[in-house]
Amino acid sequence: MQEPKLSSRTQLPIGGLIPFSASDWPDHLTMTLFLNGCPLRCTYCHNPQLQAFVPGSYSWQEALSLLCSRRGLLDGVVFSGGEPLSAPRLPQAIAEAHAAGFKVGLHTSGYLPGRLDKLMAHPETQPEWIGIDVKALPEDLPQVTGCSRAQAQRMWESFHLLADYARAGQLSLQARTTLWPGSCIEARIPELEERVAQQGLKLVRQWAHDVDKHGVYCGAEATAIPT
Repeated sequence: MQEPKLSSRTQLPIGGLIPFSASDWPDHLTMTLFLNGCPLRCTYCHNPQLQAFVPGSYSWQEALSLLCSRRGLLDGVVFSGGEPLSAPRLPQAIAEAHAAGFKVGLHTSGYLPGRLDKLMAHPETQPEWIGIDVKALPEDLPQVTGCSRAQAQRMWESFHLLADYARAGQLSLQARTTLWPGSCIEARIPELEERVAQQGLKLVRQWAHDVDKHGVYCGAEATAIPT
């Protein structure tokens, strides 16, 4: 397959890149891109350097060229973050990855349901797999992420939207949460699991590392994302 022509307007704030990953999409080998910019302030975040909305260390053109050079070795590309839905040019990048013959995975909190809905509405921009971080019950999300209660409801709106696509067989979906001992998430984990199960999914638990008793990241320095 010929390498696609790239649009000069397709720009992504790529803050880090892993050229070969076996852990970012279940049962897939991927290139994983970490996009700068996240409106949330999760207490346990161990990559705060990705929170700022700043230009990246790589261009999308460089990343796609490297991806194409690994055709036959990789199953696809994963857009992670930060919050990749915050990148206005994400739809164009997904479409170009598809045009190059690669499947696309997406990590998201569902922070922007309108943008997510637009992604899912068109085959060329629709990821084959999404890992959505439901994080907590709606009433607990402000405590965990610093978001408003209205925004917490919108994040759950995104989860329900994606669950509908998954039930229709149009998407492979994983729901997960990150917790720590004594957290409000752990205290209500049966209820959270039940809410996820009502949408036909099993909640994947991830445990936060290097956090204090309040769940605040206290590592010596943020985990380095390769650049």
